[in-house]
Amino acid sequence: MKKNAHAILRACSSLVFVCALGLSGGCLYMGDPGHVEADPSAIVGMEGARLELIRHSTGCGSGESEGLIAEVGPWVEYSADAVSALKANCERAPHPGVEVHVDGNAVVFDFSNVAAPGRFPANEFEGYILDMVRTADAPVLIAALVDLKLTTLDLVQDDLTYDRDRLAVNLAGLRFDSNSFIRLELYLDEVSEPTDEDSSESM
Repeated sequence: MKKNAHAILRACSSLVFVCALGLSGGCLYMGDPGHVEADPSAIVGMEGARLELIRHSTGCGSGESEGLIAEVGPWVEYSADAVSALKANCERAPHPGVEVHVDGNAVVFDFSNVAAPGRFPANEFEGYILDMVRTADAPVLIAALVDLKLTTLDLVQDDLTYDRDRLAVNLAGLRFDSNSFIRLELYLDEVSEPTDEDSSESM
């Protein structure tokens, strides 16, 4: 993964802090992060990072979902068969054959392998969660944006919630078919190592 990223979030006042979903990861940011500016020559990449994909639903009382961990690289991280086989916390949650992979610094949900049209239930949350497996050199997420030019589902910015290690994509109530496609642009930064000055100030 490349180092020394310079990514600046402006107009951060448009972020609202939510503690929904009842997930163990705590509170997440939701909504429009404002203007995001990044130095293209110093982008922190995701290659080599490990992600856990989780299918989650608030349609039942259980909070247990079994995720699948994959390493990001020049391949499809989660095939349609692997995503269909994910064990969600709700047995009745739909499992369309969605292919999920990382394309540069974007996450793509490709529905082209879906056998029949369908609709995600209109629950509080119905969708997928990507957790960054925390390691010393894993990047942190500072913003996630819906690519409205390429995304064909009726996904809006408020359907995304995130923090430094987690991205939740809420597809509740959305219809899908084999032409459906989602592309989410991620803005990442490296974990800053504390300096001697920072350490002395904290004492």
